[in-house]
Amino acid sequence: MNISIKGAYGDSNFGDDLLMIVFEDFIKANIKNSSLNFIGAENSYVSKFLCDSSYNNNQKDDLLVYGGGTQFFSFIEKSTLKTKLKNNISKSPVKILKKVLQKLGPRNETVTSFEKAFLGFGLGPFNNNTQAIEFAKNQLKDSLFTGVRDQVSYDYCNDWNIQSFLGADVVFSSGFNKYIQNVPQIEDSNKIGIIVRDWEWKNSAADYQEQLISFINSNPQLDVTFIVFAKDKDPKWMKRIQDYKSIVWNPETMEINDFIEILNSFSTFITARYHGAIIAGLLGKKVICVEIEPKLRILTQQIPSFALWNNDFDIPKLNDLVQSDLEKDHQKYISELRSKADEMLNQFVKKYNSRFNGE
Repeated sequence: MNISIKGAYGDSNFGDDLLMIVFEDFIKANIKNSSLNFIGAENSYVSKFLCDSSYNNNQKDDLLVYGGGTQFFSFIEKSTLKTKLKNNISKSPVKILKKVLQKLGPRNETVTSFEKAFLGFGLGPFNNNTQAIEFAKNQLKDSLFTGVRDQVSYDYCNDWNIQSFLGADVVFSSGFNKYIQNVPQIEDSNKIGIIVRDWEWKNSAADYQEQLISFINSNPQLDVTFIVFAKDKDPKWMKRIQDYKSIVWNPETMEINDFIEILNSFSTFITARYHGAIIAGLLGKKVICVEIEPKLRILTQQIPSFALWNNDFDIPKLNDLVQSDLEKDHQKYISELRSKADEMLNQFVKKYNSRFNGE
């Protein structure tokens, strides 16, 4: 059977690189006799992380899996005062549909014949963009399996009468635990890692980049290092932090385990990246999520021991959070999310076996 998994792979993003290796490990361990292919941006480094899978291969798929990430959404563009929406939906539905099918489907066929599934992904926000909503609904309907990562996405599916399974992000799954379980515990070092992300969408009257830099400059006593998960996606931050201590994920020269060990040297994380918060939690660190988008708030609801710097981006509030005694034992919540992620993946395999193997 030919299976392709589509995601934001190949974008030099540590979070998406993690998703890719977890999906490969799981599919190879649980679905036999499968030819596995990943679909993402063209980038030569990807092959070093894939063990027995192709990448952007022109194969005829039996199943296309949307693997993790926020797949369908509509954010309000920051650069305009009008209610102009910039999202992954074109103004021409026919044009975008053709483009999507050309990119995701069997490249030499005009009629798509594969099944679709969605695993560990998020939906929204949509900001009342009815076109984006209809596009998402049409993509999800009649899928072999739909497994979402959070309650908000699950509620969207229920409202649209689409059957779904409430799981969790696959980085919480047991399959990823092997990358974390042997990382040694370290004493609190008072080192703060700030995981940044360029953000071009309207979310607040305040600019979180400016507020964060002001906070750092007014607290020179803090041992702070900026951390970039996606060098190709965060050029503004890359330029802004040239005069500060920084660490950049470089998939061409680094290994997954090496970068995790670097992250493990910090005691506290202020993170604008979703998977940055997840990794910090798995490592047992103090976590402050920066609410540049709703999924960071949703994550603090899933893991209440994570703190939230909400989208007012108030500097005194951040100072209070950094100075307070934050929790670092998140295991109760993480165990629950691991069970949800594992069960979601297991239910997907059952659906797969029922459809393709008659089991």
